[in-house]
Amino acid sequence: MKKKALAVLLIVMVLSVTVVAGAKPTRTVEKRVFIHKVNPEKPAKPDKPGKPSGTDKEWYKYSGVHWAEEDLDLSYVVDLEGSGLDTDEAFEAIVVSFEEWDVETSTELFGEGVIDDIKAGVLDSFNGISFGLLDPGAIAVTTYWYYTDTLELVEADTEFNTYYQWSLSGESGTMDLQNIATHEFGHWLNLGDLYNKPAKQQTMYGYSTYGETSKQSIESGDIAGLELIYGP
Repeated sequence: MKKKALAVLLIVMVLSVTVVAGAKPTRTVEKRVFIHKVNPEKPAKPDKPGKPSGTDKEWYKYSGVHWAEEDLDLSYVVDLEGSGLDTDEAFEAIVVSFEEWDVETSTELFGEGVIDDIKAGVLDSFNGISFGLLDPGAIAVTTYWYYTDTLELVEADTEFNTYYQWSLSGESGTMDLQNIATHEFGHWLNLGDLYNKPAKQQTMYGYSTYGETSKQSIESGDIAGLELIYGP
């Protein structure tokens, strides 16, 4: 695998399914899949670049989908099989990635995680994180489901592609787990990718490279979007 910078392109696919709960009225759940697709040459120009939040030019993108207050303090299941990483250290990197978002709002976003068997990308009542062999063009895939009537999230999952080698230290030629995870967990909160050049330093900027670690910490636009949705 060539050790050169690769661009990551966000593609959103929308599917609809229906959930029936006992005798209650049917509710429609929509599924969205964010695929970070590698394009080593000429990244496609996005159709809808992000917009500045105000005169201070703090950049973020938000669709209106969110977690209901009573569903926050999210628990999650992590399956590290296939990652090639030390289990304890990789789990800690994931916890730190969640905490990077949590410390910037008084709302308790994420709760406890456990290590267990799970398959991300399946609607199973668990917020899941796993590793699996995906299309070579995808570095990671984040999927979430939400009720179309209230725009409230039901579940969020992330799968990291084992086609790539992963590291915990930003090694050249590898994808840094904390770097990519922090970005992906912004999608769990329903922040979208940015492609504007002024937003290049934001964690939700839509391109990444081998060995990159700058997305381990969130920036002003990321925080502005987070606080818009869940409060300061």
